[in-house]
Amino acid sequence: MERNYVENKKARKRSALKAVWILVTVSLIAIFILIKFAHTSIRLTTSGSPTGDEAYEVAQAFVKSTLRSDKVDFPGSGYQIAKRSDSVYVIRSVVESTDEAGEKKTNNFKVVMEYKGGKQDEPKNWSLLNISEEQ
Repeated sequence: MERNYVENKKARKRSALKAVWILVTVSLIAIFILIKFAHTSIRLTTSGSPTGDEAYEVAQAFVKSTLRSDKVDFPGSGYQIAKRSDSVYVIRSVVESTDEAGEKKTNNFKVVMEYKGGKQDEPKNWSLLNISEEQ
């Protein structure tokens, strides 16, 4: 009878250890899934309205694509931004470009663009409505 008790105790201990390992494994998988979900939900929540800096980055990309110069600089003097409607932004700033002859030219520009949704700092998620040089 005592021998049967010892064998039963060893069998229970083995099954308890298996249960603990299974519980630890399931817990780790659940934590991994929660962390992955938390990271994707963070990315989804950042798809609100763009900030002024994000809109300015996209405006710079649009301005660069219209200039014939490879050397383009946006001075640190800043920019002006206005939000006209739900997702239409008007940005005014200055661009300095150097032509092939080495002559530096400074222009004021105005960009009107509409945010279509998606990642805010990617030009493909914006529609360029108007771009103009100002005096």
